[in-house]
Amino acid sequence: MEIGSEYYTASAVSGINRYKELINCPKRYVLSGRTGLNLIAEELKARLNCRNILLPDYCCSSMIYPFIHQDIDVSFYDAFDLKSVLPDDMADAVLIMDYFGFLSKDTLSFAQRCKSKGKIIIVDATQTAFSVSSTYDCAEYLIVSYRKWFDSLCCVVYSKNGFVTTNYSTKHNNYNNIWRQAASLKSNYIKNGYGDKQKFLSLYAEANHLLDSEYKGFSANEDEIALVNNVASDILKDKRRQNADILINEVAKLSDVYDIQPIYSHINAEDCPLFVPILVREDKRNFIRSELSKYNIYCPCHWPVDHRYPFKEHLYHKKEISLICDQRYGKDDMRVQLRALTSVLESAYKH
Repeated sequence: MEIGSEYYTASAVSGINRYKELINCPKRYVLSGRTGLNLIAEELKARLNCRNILLPDYCCSSMIYPFIHQDIDVSFYDAFDLKSVLPDDMADAVLIMDYFGFLSKDTLSFAQRCKSKGKIIIVDATQTAFSVSSTYDCAEYLIVSYRKWFDSLCCVVYSKNGFVTTNYSTKHNNYNNIWRQAASLKSNYIKNGYGDKQKFLSLYAEANHLLDSEYKGFSANEDEIALVNNVASDILKDKRRQNADILINEVAKLSDVYDIQPIYSHINAEDCPLFVPILVREDKRNFIRSELSKYNIYCPCHWPVDHRYPFKEHLYHKKEISLICDQRYGKDDMRVQLRALTSVLESAYKH
């Protein structure tokens, strides 16, 4: 048994997806989040002659380089101090998002202020894919990638005023086939105990490396689109909320004993947690993640800084660890994760 890491085949239940239309406007299905951001960058240049964009400082490099590769200048704002950001000083376009599936009123207020100043609003709804947010209504473009939620290699890009660029028609069959082979091998390993773990890990790594260099201009495969449109969103959301609630409550108790801090203290009505993020001491993070892996618990950190591209390092880049709460797991798994975390923290902070 393991908790976390890459998704495998059928990692979510099929049914009705009540969130398959986040806003009512034209949309396109593309391969991945970075593919979708590249499409938006092409649209910004072709239709609006956009030359620069403002991004949240707490973000992944895969959100930065699609704009760099389209010769759009990037700068950064403080993602967790939105009230201090002055819209008059901003670039032509602003990318806005909420984090880890938790909606914030400050994000909506910020989007409204930017829109009132005539800025082009892009909302990245990847981390709030299973929530209804008023922030979406501010968007000129909205993007949502599903690969972090379950096993679908699909991203949806919405455009309030339609698209002026040519629709992508090429499928990235090489990437899809390698990733799907890995997911199938992992499914057999997890569910039946068969196979070589190193084999599917190598295939996942190969697929991810391929996507880093070949992400532009690809549409999503029909099977991947069908997974998005037919995921049982209520089951997925209920599972994640139940799991996250256990983690949040218990992490609060641990924070009284150890030098850790939960980023979110409760779950609001419309939240659907992607992860449960905690902050630990910078000098302890690698040790904690490494020790958790010895329990077969694989907690990512969001996000490593890529020094090849412009960035503004946020404190969270150095201290954040994402606890696992997804729909593959239940209450017993959360207790396993918490017992392991408690043991590792005791070891990490004993001196």
